[in-house]
Amino acid sequence: MRHRFMFFPKGLALAAGFLGILVIGWTVPVGARILTVSQPNQQIYQEPHFASPPLGAVPQGAKVTLIRQEGEWYKVDYQGTIGWLHRQAVPEAAPAKVDLSRMLFGGPVKETRTDEVALAGKGFTPEVEASYRQKNPGLNYALVDRVESFGVDPAQLQKFIREGGLNP
Repeated sequence: MRHRFMFFPKGLALAAGFLGILVIGWTVPVGARILTVSQPNQQIYQEPHFASPPLGAVPQGAKVTLIRQEGEWYKVDYQGTIGWLHRQAVPEAAPAKVDLSRMLFGGPVKETRTDEVALAGKGFTPEVEASYRQKNPGLNYALVDRVESFGVDPAQLQKFIREGGLNP
């Protein structure tokens, strides 16, 4: 009787263990998911839209806890501040597609930079950028880089939205 489990094939035990790992992975609550902010100059907002008053800044590289998702927005907890962060701030938050056969049997792996992921999410990949540069060699891409480096004070943005009568 004490050798009861010796008769199970090793493959069955391995499959049961693998299935257990998959089930545990699926039952982790969404609120426990930690995301890393990959874009600079991000804000947590009171409501899930950019016209909402900001609650505070979230620096690039900061870890936030995902509470829930609503469309393009994530409700997060950052150092005790609970608010809304746009999906673009954490592009890796999108669920990854898993190729189980490649994961089990190996295959080539290409590292992807977070800025590439963010741009690809907008449909702008390094290949698309190279194509634009080739087709339009006279365009001044340094100006685009300069515009991207501008920061907007959240209080000024709120004032602009109020005075302009803009609705989210």
